[in-house]
Amino acid sequence: MRNLARTSKFLVFFAIFALFALFIGVNAFSHVRSTLSDRLYGDKPVLENIVIVAIDDASINQLGRWPWNRDLHAQLLEKVNDAKVIGVDISFFEPSPNDALLNATLQSMDNVVRAAEVQEGVLYRPIFAATSGYVNLLGDADGTTRRFDAALREDIAPFAFAVAQKLKLPVPQVHTPFIINFANKPHSFTIISAKDALTQPQEFTDKIVLIGATAPNLHDEYVVPTSNGRAMSGVEIHANILQNVINNNFLRAPTTLALIFIVLVFGAIGFFLIAQLKIHYAIPITLALLLGYGIASIIAFDLFLFVSDLLFAPAALLIFTGAGVSIAYSEEKKKGAYLRAAFSKYVSKELLDELLAKHQQLTLGGEKRIVTVFFSDIRDFTGISEKLPPEELVHLLNEYLTTMTGLVLKYQGTVDKFIGDAIMALWNAPLLDEQHAIKACTSAVEQVKSLRELQLKWKARGVPVLNIGIGIHTGSAVVGNMGSEERFDYTAIGDTINIASRTENLTKIYGVSIIITESTYHLVKDKFTCRKLDRVQVKGKKHSILLYHLCVDTHPEFVKAYEQALDLYFKREFKDALAGFKHALKLKSDDTSTQLFVERCELYLKHPPAKEWDGAFEMKEK
Repeated sequence: MRNLARTSKFLVFFAIFALFALFIGVNAFSHVRSTLSDRLYGDKPVLENIVIVAIDDASINQLGRWPWNRDLHAQLLEKVNDAKVIGVDISFFEPSPNDALLNATLQSMDNVVRAAEVQEGVLYRPIFAATSGYVNLLGDADGTTRRFDAALREDIAPFAFAVAQKLKLPVPQVHTPFIINFANKPHSFTIISAKDALTQPQEFTDKIVLIGATAPNLHDEYVVPTSNGRAMSGVEIHANILQNVINNNFLRAPTTLALIFIVLVFGAIGFFLIAQLKIHYAIPITLALLLGYGIASIIAFDLFLFVSDLLFAPAALLIFTGAGVSIAYSEEKKKGAYLRAAFSKYVSKELLDELLAKHQQLTLGGEKRIVTVFFSDIRDFTGISEKLPPEELVHLLNEYLTTMTGLVLKYQGTVDKFIGDAIMALWNAPLLDEQHAIKACTSAVEQVKSLRELQLKWKARGVPVLNIGIGIHTGSAVVGNMGSEERFDYTAIGDTINIASRTENLTKIYGVSIIITESTYHLVKDKFTCRKLDRVQVKGKKHSILLYHLCVDTHPEFVKAYEQALDLYFKREFKDALAGFKHALKLKSDDTSTQLFVERCELYLKHPPAKEWDGAFEMKEK
C-alpha cells in the first residue's frame, strides 16, 4: 500500500513536470513571460558619443512635408560630416529627380552607412552605392520589440553591426536572434532635431551620428521593454543595439532545455522537500525562495546580462509545492480517517469527536485526575478454553469482547486495554465528564443484560456459557501517555486501578456480577439500586473499604433484608444478624454473599473477632 502511494506520488510529479515541459517547448504564455522579464530592463546610462539626428514633427513642420527633397538630405549629411560614422536609417530604394547632389555627397564621404531591408528573403538595397545594413527588427507575439536577427542574409550585416564595422569594432558572430539590452526609456540618447542640425551650429566631431525618423506619423516606432506606455523610434532602437556592440553587453536567456532543467529542480524542491514540512514552515520558506529568486534574477541581469525566466520557475515552485502539500494533506486525511477508525475501537464516536475538536487538551506525560475505573473478567476462562478448539475459542471471545466493548464506547468510556479475556476501561479520561461514574455503572448493567442474551445464543449453539464479574472504583489516578518516546499508550496508573482490579476479583467470592466501591456508590446511589455488600480490607491496604452490589433485577425486599442483617453484623450483634441473613436467604436462596455471611456469623458466635474489629473482613488473596 505504501509502495502504491509512493508510485502515485511520483506519477503526479512527472505528470506536472511533463505539462511544464510541454508549455516551455511550445513557448506558451510568452506574452506573460516577456512582460515579467521587461521589469528587469532600464535605469542604465547611455553612451554620450551616440547622437541621434531626428526627423521629428518640428523638422517636418519647418522644412516641409515628408518625403523631403533629396538635396535636403545632402545638406544634412554635410552638416554632420565631422562625425566618425553616420548611419542613415532612411530608405532610398527608388530614384528621384534630385538624386545628383545626394549621390555626389555620398561619393565624397566614406563614413556613411545606409539602410537596407530584407523582405521575405529579398534584399532591398539603397540606390546609392555605399555601405549598407538591414534595419529589420523582430517583434514578439505581444508586439514588443526585444530582439533582432543577425543572420537574415549572409551578404549583408544588420544596420548597427555595419556602423560598428565602420568604426573598426568587432561584432558578434553568433547567428541567433540577439536580445537587445535596452539601456533606458525612449528619448534617453542625445537627440538633435534635423532642423537644428541644418540651421544651428552643432558639434559632431568624434560622435557616432544616426539619422532617422522619430515623428509618429512616419510610423517608424515600436513598443520596447522600457517603453512604459511610450514608443521608441526605430533609429533609437538601432542606437541601443550599437551600444550593445560597443559595450559587448547583449543579453542572454536560458535555452529551452536549461529552463526545463530549472523547472525540474524547483519542482523537486517544492514537491519532495518543502511540501513535506509543516505548513507554518512551508509558506515562509516558499516565499523566501521566491524572493531570493527574484533578487538573484536582478543580480543575474545586472552583472551577468542574463534574463531569467520569471514565470515558469516561480510557478513550478508554487505549483509543485501546492501539489505536494495537497498530496500530503490527502495522505494525512487518510491517515486521520484510519486513526479515527482505529481509535473508535477504544473510545466512543462522541468522545472521539470531542478529542479531535479539543486536541489541545491532550498533553504528553500524565496528570492527576479523578477517574472511574472498570474491570471485567470471564469466570473460569482457562477451563472453557480447554474445552474448545482454538478457532472456536477465538470466535467466542471476539463475539463477547465486541459486544462488551461496544457498550463501553456507547457510554463514552475509553477502552484502556484488553488483558487476555479481561477488559479495563476508564471514564473521565482523557476528557472530563461529570457523569463518569453514572456512565460506567450504566455500561456495566447493560453488559450484564447483554451477556444474558449472548448466553441464550451460546446455549443454542452448544458452546460453553460465559459468566463475568465487573469491578468499579472511583478515585484519583495519574492518566496520560505512558511509555517511551518511540511508543506509548494512553492509560491510568495508581492505587485506584489496583483497587478496581481487586474489586472485580471479589465478585467471585460474593457471587455477584457487579461490585462498586463506596466512592462510586456515593456518585450513583440516586440512579441505581445498590446493596451494601460488605466492608473489606484488601490485601496490601491499611484501610478498609465498603463494597456495594450494583443490582440488576434484584428484588428491593431482599436488598432491605440483607442490609438490615449487615448493619447488625457490623454492630457485632451476630445472633440477630444470623437470623436476618437466614431470612434474606428465604427471599433469595441462591445468593452466595448471604450464605457467606451466615457462615461468618456462625463462626463469630463461636469465636468473636478482636475488640478493635471494625466490621472489615481481611482478604488474604488479591
